[in-house]
Amino acid sequence: MIETSNTVERAIEAAKPVIEDLAKRLLRDEPALEASLEFGPMVRQGAPSVPSLIICDQSGTELFDPGAAGRLEHRMALLAKAGDTVVVRERVPEFEQYLGDYLGIRDVSFVEAEPRDADSVARQLRVNPKLASLLGEALPDGTALTVQSYLTNGYTWHLAKALADCRQTPVSVAGPTSRASKHANDKLWFWSVVRTLTGKDSTPPTLYAFGPAAAAAKVARFARDFSSVVVKAPSSAGGRGNLRFQSAQLEKMRLTEIRDVIEQRLRAVGWRGTYPILIGVWESGITASPSAQMWLPKKDEGLPQILGLFEQRVEGSRGRFSGAQPAILPDDIAQEFLAEAAIIGALLQRIGYFGACSLDAVIRETPNRRSELHWVECNGRWSGVSIPLAAARRFRGDDTQNGLLIVQDIFPELKPIGTRALLDLLDELAFRSRASEEGIVIVSPPNRAADVSLNVMALAKTQPRAAEMVEELRRRLGLGAA
Repeated sequence: MIETSNTVERAIEAAKPVIEDLAKRLLRDEPALEASLEFGPMVRQGAPSVPSLIICDQSGTELFDPGAAGRLEHRMALLAKAGDTVVVRERVPEFEQYLGDYLGIRDVSFVEAEPRDADSVARQLRVNPKLASLLGEALPDGTALTVQSYLTNGYTWHLAKALADCRQTPVSVAGPTSRASKHANDKLWFWSVVRTLTGKDSTPPTLYAFGPAAAAAKVARFARDFSSVVVKAPSSAGGRGNLRFQSAQLEKMRLTEIRDVIEQRLRAVGWRGTYPILIGVWESGITASPSAQMWLPKKDEGLPQILGLFEQRVEGSRGRFSGAQPAILPDDIAQEFLAEAAIIGALLQRIGYFGACSLDAVIRETPNRRSELHWVECNGRWSGVSIPLAAARRFRGDDTQNGLLIVQDIFPELKPIGTRALLDLLDELAFRSRASEEGIVIVSPPNRAADVSLNVMALAKTQPRAAEMVEELRRRLGLGAA
């Protein structure tokens, strides 16, 4: 872990009255927020060192489409250890073999859920007799279990209860309470809380819209003062629910036309007409897009841990995540960033959040050349950075971040490719656990569909060397320079 403990401790101590006051108000309004769901003494929150059931399901994120989910869910398999069971929507035997042969992730059982069922995999495992039977055969007998999901929600806790009842053994959930998870992943809730904790100017200008007419009016209002406006589905992930509008395009449109365009574009990405939605400003002058990768212990077990600061690469009009590397920030901004991340993390802890969490922000340069920190969202789940980071720490045996580069991108120009073919291209560049000091890790299997996804991580002693390896992989794939 990077050396942040003093900054974290001082920031939380200074903000303790504000944190406690807000936590009390939130818990007063929603008394069940802090406690784990009451499923009896055999179900608890935590991550003990027992076999894990790892559920690689992204369906809890808004606008999830099982047909377009691709292979990114397989990232969670990098967290598995001997004796664990991993559940995916569609198995990829080549990738499973790669995990054992190259990364030393062996003696792991894989269970395939229903690939095209949009229902939560945790619910499928509980109500589908065939899947429940497969799961029972895969899980080790007579031992306590930990359930670890990409995203923890009510279905996760219900499954833990069903497993505890069936097996008559303790089952832990390595994640937040379902209500804490829901709130943390809601951008509207997050922005409201952040403004209370760190000041009204600590997020981009934002408004709620509780209906189509209000959405159109608020988009038009921002368009008068800013060059770009963004509409967001509050709980979407990876930029999928972000719609960007150039203000110049809106100038001659009537409110009814703006309303129709907003709804059409949202529905095109899977939105189901649920309000409120977020109306905000797509800020200009962005110089950095850092994220704080965090682990939040239970509130009585220690302070928030900031495991790393990463600079994210985002692309396209929606701000789609395409990779990350360790962030280099000016000292004053880095200290502000760390302190505010710690304060936000402490509030989440206080209301029942436990587990992996990341906070995304942007650094904006104002016209008078002053740097502003604006918080954008909380990823109250595992993510495209936190999973590779956890794997890197495991492979290296330390907390070093230098020399780590994550790529998660789509390349329409590539011909379909599988894990085995990608390994053949990597050749000596492929990382081998306990046998390599550097190399490229395949984080999730490449799609064999028309648009090939590439999700890899370069591990090296220096950042330039990590970048050099990724460029060499691109060359071997026939791609141009990044």
